[in-house]
Amino acid sequence: MNADKFFLDPSQDTEVAWARRKEFILATLKMFRMTLDAVRRHSEWIETRHGISAVELWVLWELAQTPGLRAVDLAKAMALPRPSAESLLDGLTQRGLVRLAADTAATSPAYMTTFDGQRIADASPQFGQGVLKAAMGNLPDASLVKLVEAMSDLVQQLPFREESAALQPMADLLRPGGQAPEATPSTTFLPPTF
Repeated sequence: MNADKFFLDPSQDTEVAWARRKEFILATLKMFRMTLDAVRRHSEWIETRHGISAVELWVLWELAQTPGLRAVDLAKAMALPRPSAESLLDGLTQRGLVRLAADTAATSPAYMTTFDGQRIADASPQFGQGVLKAAMGNLPDASLVKLVEAMSDLVQQLPFREESAALQPMADLLRPGGQAPEATPSTTFLPPTF
């Protein structure tokens, strides 16, 4: 879709220009719906296929990529609060999919996948980190920068945004009664810095 034809042009008829703008907004809304649907479908597929959540698969994927991660490193890699990363690691350890690394310090334990955890991570190598993150990783740098800038502008316009939602797994946010706190009108947002 060529965005240039949708920008308001003073030389155009006002009705035509506003109709084109509306068309562009609706096209973008449809793309958001498709994006969220892909995330939801991926999450359901993971739960059905492996019996774990998409965020748990992402933990296994991160540990498969970098064995011996500490909870703090995992939290940074996944943009999660450290207690959430620790909880995920504890749950996966109890299920026998993650274990402590042999040479780990008691004060800052490091984790690795077990054989079963590695098998699950290996079964979904392309989308182990989630379909949205994988898709963004495939974008050219220029497109990724434009996306960040456009999303920052969009988020600035959202009246019911919750900054803490930025640190929640996407599948949790899409699930009815998701784990994100109740949204309230917000007037502050700190866009990412480069």
